[in-house]
Amino acid sequence: MAQITIIICLILLLSIITFKLLLPLLYKAIERTKHDWDDLLMDNHFISRILMIVPIIFTDKLVKLQFNMPEEVESIFSRAISILITLVAASVILSVINTIRDAFSKISSLKTLPIDNIRQLAVLSVYLVSIIFIVSIIFNKSPLALLTGISAAMALVMLIFKDVILGFVAGVQLSLNRLVRVGDWIEFKKGSADGDVISVGLTVVKVRNFDKTITSIPVYDLVSNSFTNWRGMEETGARRIKRAIYLDQASIGHLSQENYDKIKDHPLLADYLKNKLDSGVSIAKPNELPATRVLSNLGTFRAYIEAYLNSKAEIRSDMLIMCRQLAPSSAGLPLEIYCFSDTNWKKYEAIQADVFDHILCAANYFDLKIYQFNLAEQNK
Repeated sequence: MAQITIIICLILLLSIITFKLLLPLLYKAIERTKHDWDDLLMDNHFISRILMIVPIIFTDKLVKLQFNMPEEVESIFSRAISILITLVAASVILSVINTIRDAFSKISSLKTLPIDNIRQLAVLSVYLVSIIFIVSIIFNKSPLALLTGISAAMALVMLIFKDVILGFVAGVQLSLNRLVRVGDWIEFKKGSADGDVISVGLTVVKVRNFDKTITSIPVYDLVSNSFTNWRGMEETGARRIKRAIYLDQASIGHLSQENYDKIKDHPLLADYLKNKLDSGVSIAKPNELPATRVLSNLGTFRAYIEAYLNSKAEIRSDMLIMCRQLAPSSAGLPLEIYCFSDTNWKKYEAIQADVFDHILCAANYFDLKIYQFNLAEQNK
């Protein structure tokens, strides 16, 4: 009994020396260094965890020297010590993983990497390996022999946990391919999600919708179905405007002399009209079928729209600006505007509204009418 008391006291004394004297001295020495990596190791308890091995090994050696234990008891004691060492080693590795995660998160060029997902995968691997080693120690079997036995049960496990495994694999694929990051604006119609990504896990992606609700999307659903990620728009700093107005086809015709005289000196059209006339395009005469190329109010209106868009500071002139005709239908002739503006949602909507306010008002200036279905006229 006296020997046990002495051993316990020695273990407690060694623990006090290790954690109350040695550890603070190491922390002070680390704080004096100019490196950041050792501070991160300290913050993630790497040093304190690795020092835990000292009293464990001391206990193992001291007990075996002082006590003549039966073989069975010594075997159980040795296994218990081995399990403790395995747990300490796993905790040390986890500290290193967390330190690497913290170090990478401080590097601006690496912030776009899915660091948290890679960390989760590494942590899960450490847990699995630790469990295999602990079970092999308990049953006194080789880890490889244990893995051989486990592999036979894997088929059944995969059948039972098929959805979990698919989600895990999809999460790894999502992370490695960087399909989604925290802060991305994604639109996933199947899951009724349209907003900013606030969390990317190995099995679930959380999205804060613009109505402030939170949608949780299984990663497997996200990978196996199509979704829109607006990250490219934000990275280029430009958002596309793509909208059409519908013109009454009965109002489309040749540009009259009267209309030409009205617009020929307009700063947005003067060069266009001059170039057209110089290239042999003429102005149609009243009540005469033209035999040559003539100006039309629609073509001139399209040129005006493109010139107007190029003149607006809010529209990106370094990117595609286009006004094009689409196929005519019973709803009129679609005239589509295609350009790029600010990525800010509120500014984008204001710019788009200003553009179409102006275009809708300017159409009448070219003797063009905006098509609008009128049920009363259709029933006459």
